[in-house]
Amino acid sequence: MRLDFVAPHALRDGSVHHYCLRCHGDAVEWRTEGGRRTCVCHACGEVAERALVLDPAVRWWTDSAGEYWHETAGVFVRDSQGRLLFFDRTAYPFGLTIPAGHVECRENPDGAAVRELREETGIATERLERLTRVPVPGDGCRRGADAHLWHVFRTAAPVEADLPVELGPEGTTAVWLTPDEALDHPVIPAVRQLLHTCRDDLAFSRTAG
Repeated sequence: MRLDFVAPHALRDGSVHHYCLRCHGDAVEWRTEGGRRTCVCHACGEVAERALVLDPAVRWWTDSAGEYWHETAGVFVRDSQGRLLFFDRTAYPFGLTIPAGHVECRENPDGAAVRELREETGIATERLERLTRVPVPGDGCRRGADAHLWHVFRTAAPVEADLPVELGPEGTTAVWLTPDEALDHPVIPAVRQLLHTCRDDLAFSRTAG
C-alpha cells in the first residue's frame, strides 16, 4: 500500500490516524463483533476488515517505491512431540497463525517477540532462539501495510501441549500441528511462507534453549 493519499503533516505529527481505505477519511473506529475485529468509517459508512493506521508507536517506513512496511516479530513454539502452536486470528488476515505482532519503536525485535508471546498465549519466557530475519512482500495486515519485515524465533513449550493455552483477545482455538500438518490447514500466507523458509530449523530434534 502507498501513502500518497495521506496529508504530509499526518506522517510526522506524532498522532495516531485511522484512514478508511474507501473514502480515505480519517474517521475509522474499530470494533469486535462475532469474534472478528472490523472497522467502520463514520465518514462514508464503510465496514471493512482493514484500514490504514499510522501509529508513531509502531515501527513503519516506506521504501523507494512508496510501499508501506511494518516490522513484525513471531515465535514458533514447539512441544516435545515436534508440534508447533497455532491459533485462529480474530483480526485480518484471518486463519491460523503463530504468536506474532508488530515491533514497537521503543523495543527491539527480541523484546517484541517475548511480549507478543506472553500477550497472545500467556507463555512467559525469554528463552527464545532467533531463526531468521526475512522481508515478506504481499503480507497484508489490518493496519494497512502489505509488506512486513519478519523477525522469527523459536522456543520450547514450557508446559505440556495437552494443557489449555491462555489465548489473548487476538486469537481463538489453539491447536498443535507439525509443520507438514500445518501446511494442510488454512494458515495465513506469511506464516505459510515462514514454514517453508524455516523448515529445517523447525524440524530440530532437540528442545530450544
